[in-house]
Order: sequence, then C-alpha cells, then structure tokens
Amino acid sequence: MKYKAVSIQEYLKYRERIKMPEFWAEWAQKLQWVKAPSAAFDGRRWFPGGALNASANVLDKHKGTFVWDKPGLIFETEEGETRAYTYSDLHKMTEDFAGRLAGLGVGPGDYVLIYSPPLPEALAFAWAAARIGAPFEWVFTGWGPGFLASRIAADKPKVIIAADAFPRRGRPVKVKEAVDKAVEAAGWEGNVVVLRRMGIDVPRTKRDLEVEEAPSAGRPEPYAAASEHPLFALPATYDEGSDGSIVHGTAGYLVQTYATTLWMGLRPRDTYFCTVLPGWITGITYVLFGPFMVGSTVVVYEGGPDYPHWDRWWNIIERYAVTVFLTTPGALRLLAKAGAAPKEAHALDSLRLVLTTAEPMDEELWRWAYEAAASGEVATYSYDPKYGRGRIPVIHFYITREVGTFFSGDLPDLIFTPIRPGTVGNPFPGFDLDVVDDEGRPIRGRPGHVVLRSPWPAMPVEAPEAYWRRWRGGVYYVGDWGVLTEDYYLTVLKRDDRVMKVNGYRISPGDIERAVSKLGYKAYVVAVPDPQRFQAPVVIVEGGGDPDAVRRAVRDGVGPIADPAAVLFVEEIDKALAEEAAAKGLEELKKAFGVGG
Repeated sequence: MKYKAVSIQEYLKYRERIKMPEFWAEWAQKLQWVKAPSAAFDGRRWFPGGALNASANVLDKHKGTFVWDKPGLIFETEEGETRAYTYSDLHKMTEDFAGRLAGLGVGPGDYVLIYSPPLPEALAFAWAAARIGAPFEWVFTGWGPGFLASRIAADKPKVIIAADAFPRRGRPVKVKEAVDKAVEAAGWEGNVVVLRRMGIDVPRTKRDLEVEEAPSAGRPEPYAAASEHPLFALPATYDEGSDGSIVHGTAGYLVQTYATTLWMGLRPRDTYFCTVLPGWITGITYVLFGPFMVGSTVVVYEGGPDYPHWDRWWNIIERYAVTVFLTTPGALRLLAKAGAAPKEAHALDSLRLVLTTAEPMDEELWRWAYEAAASGEVATYSYDPKYGRGRIPVIHFYITREVGTFFSGDLPDLIFTPIRPGTVGNPFPGFDLDVVDDEGRPIRGRPGHVVLRSPWPAMPVEAPEAYWRRWRGGVYYVGDWGVLTEDYYLTVLKRDDRVMKVNGYRISPGDIERAVSKLGYKAYVVAVPDPQRFQAPVVIVEGGGDPDAVRRAVRDGVGPIADPAAVLFVEEIDKALAEEAAAKGLEELKKAFGVGG
C-alpha cells in the first residue's frame, strides 16, 4: 500500500478541532457495552455508569464475522514448533478456563497472578480472569523469586498461573521452582495452576494443580464490570521500589487501547508480530488486548532474536507473512550487530509497517532499521531523499505504564505526519501533551518535563502515593525529560527520577538497593549509559564485600534483567557525586570514587 503523510499544518488544525472528552465519547461507541455510560467524563471518572466485559470485547465481538474462523494466534516455541488457534478456538479455551477459575473460588475483584512465558494457555487465563471480573497481573519471568514474592504480597491473588519451565537458548528456565520460592517467602496460601510447557519434573505440593485437575463451574456468563472496575495491575516502579501497583480500569483502558491500536495501523487482515511480551505495558496493551480487539492474526514467539541463529525473527516474519512488526530499539541494536546477512537471507516484502517503542531511538539506529528492515525494490513510502527510498515507514512510539497506551508517534491510519528520526513524532489526538520548565511554564526547543495537561481515559484507577505526587495543579508529570519543538515533535531524553531503562525494562534502584541490603551492605544504585542496554545499573557499596554475593542477591531479589554492569566498593557513598559521574559513564564513575572495578 502507498502511504501519504499530511503536513504539520494539517495536523495542528486537526488537533485544534478535537474537543475532549467528546472525542473519546465517539470512540467509546465502538465498544460493546452491557450498559451504556451516562457521560464520557464526569470530572473524576471516565464513562461513569457504564458496564462491559473486557473478554467479550476481545473475543465474543467477532462472532458472526469472518474473523471468528480465521487464525487469531500463532504461537511458536524456541524449538520451532507451531500451534495455531482461530478466534473461536481461543474463545472456547477462555470459557473453559473461566469456569475453572470460578471453580477454584475466584470471583469479581479477586486477583489472578500469571508467571509464565506467553503461552496460548496463559493468554487465555488472562482473558478468563477478565471474563469473570477478576483483575490479573502478568509478572515477567525475567523477575526473580524475591520480586515475584513482592508482587504476590501486593496482589494477594486467589490463584497463581505458572508454567513448569520454558527454554532459553536451549536450557530450561525453571519457572515453577521460582514460584515455590516466592510463595514460601510471601507466606501465601492458594492454588497454583501449572501449565505444562516443557513437561519436566517439578516438585509437587498440595497447592498445585494441572489445568485439567482444576474443578470447573461450567461456562460463566461474562461479568458486567463497571467502567472503573480493575482490569489488570503492573508494578508501580518508582525510585523507592515497586511495592505498589498501577491498576487500570476496564472501560477507559479498552477505549484508549482500541483507538490507538487502529491508529498505529492494525487491521483485521494484518498478521502482527510483537516481540514485547505481556508483563510489560506494551505487551499487555499491544499483544493481549489491542490486536485481538481489532481482529488481527497475532504471532507470539517465546524466544530471543539470536537463537539458534541470528535470523530467527526475520525467519518468522517471512514464514508467517507478517505485515506489522513491533519491537524495541534495544532489540534492533542487537540485530544490527549481526550485520546484513541474516536479514538478506529472507524476503520481507509482506511487511508494511515497522514499529518500535520502550526507550529512546536515536537517528542512526532509525536509519539502520529504515535501510535494513524497511528496504525494497519498490518504494511505497519516500520519507526524505537523504535517507534513500525505503519501502515502508519505521515509526517510533512513546508509552508509559501509567498512561497505558502509546500517546505520541506518527499515525499511519489517522493523521500521518512526516517522520522525524530521533523523535517520537507528534502527540496523539486526545492527549493534551506539553513540555514545561520547573515552574510549569510551556517551553519549546529545550529540555523540560513531559506533562499531560488533562486526564486520559486509561488513567489508573488505583495507584500508590508516588503516582499521585506527579499530579501538580491538575497537570500530570509523566516522568521523563523531553524536548518539544514549535511544530510539536517530541524527543524523549531520559527519566526525570532515578528509575532506569534497561533494555526497555523499567527498573527501580530501590528494588536493587533493598536486595543488596539483605546482605548487610549499605548500597546506592545509579544508572550508566550502555551501548546495548541503553542504561545499566551499577551498585555502589560502602565498605568492603563480595561482588559475586551482591550479583547473586540482585538476581534472586530482583531478577537477571537487573544484573549490574559493575559492583563498586567505596569508602563512603557520595550520592550527588555518584549521580553526576554516572551520567558520563562507568569509567568516569570509577574515576570519581578512585576504584578500579
């Protein structure tokens, strides 16, 4: 297909015509409601008086359409095995699992915690929880037992869904073993439903059940959830830690998700591959909900891009004729290291969009993606002569877990402005985004705080004090430094707090410091720039100690994704000096404290 970008003047005129909350009220009419809301926004709640079911808006809505009998999910294992499910298959599995959750005593408001790779059964359990009004939290398997224990304590789930294990580069990651440690640490009592991914022997306790062993309450009718009824939670990761939860409600989140999924380019006849997994907001919104609400075919792969060969993702795109590919700059940096050969071995002509998110994407990496993943013989999108004639657009989007969806970026299926590499494009319609100085005054062309000047539909219905402190005078401070140009292009620079972006993952220094403190050490954690991970944590420990013990404590208490780039032992921790030196890099940090490793 051909893409045509509108001028920035047309974009600005379009934004001026938008009236909120009427704009979102129009999009709300596209959902299936049990009871229509009395208004779009009453000054406190979105879509008050309304009732609907998330599972029905993901699956049931497609009954009687061509979508119902077409592939909804294609799941590929690291070993190369493939399972495909139609929308009707997914609906049947979700109904079955909803009955089993109900049979285990799960009801409206009871949490279900999922600790699993993106198995089809795990997706169905998330939809099943929503079907009976039970909010869920999907905990990423890169978090360790200590972090998982903290999420169990936060959610107090009625049931935990866990895989037995999954392969990572051919070796089993023992998920159930981590669950057992976390359950014991949290002092939790309940049932663990074990999903047999690898079929390996795992210790069996009296709380454990296979899926087929769980009692069933039949086929429960979809629960009519009030608009603000909790749908799912994610860790509230701030400086001090991740003990609290960011909880999204049902109606506002679904309206915002459905709209932005269509705007970013997905349609029912698309085959869509997203490498960001549930457990992160992008994976929840743009794997579990958005593309299924639209009716696309969703490809899910449980492994990384480089095993057993560097062409694994390119191979998947070619074999399944993927049309829309969403990944992260960190993943693209990894693919770029492998050179052109792995990509050139595959025909990628099916692709019509390459999308990225999770962390800032510099112009050089954008150029590589445009020339590599989006190149072809026939140009259908000519961005700018200096970049050559790429075949399709490469678009970078901005998201945070509190906002719930993408809210800045170029929109090929709404109002498509010219792509400006290194930016996250223009603010989405319906989001009153701005950049302000320390006094809250709008500024252009220089760094300031990224803010939203008005509520958005998917704003959290529950959150800790750290979130509410970011609301100042009716303005929400998103948590990032950014630059907004006069023509409304946004460049996101970095967090405005100590929270780190590591390979696109949001990690709290407080979580790492707490894990290290259990060794009896006094520690302070800073982030240093990293060419592959974007940022990497460094643990500064006062006094002497064992660096290997510190690393083990971080892996067990937080997870492998928080593995420190270095552990530095110093005589005395100077936090201001540490922050200033860390911004310049690891070697400057070492030099500032006079340490060699």
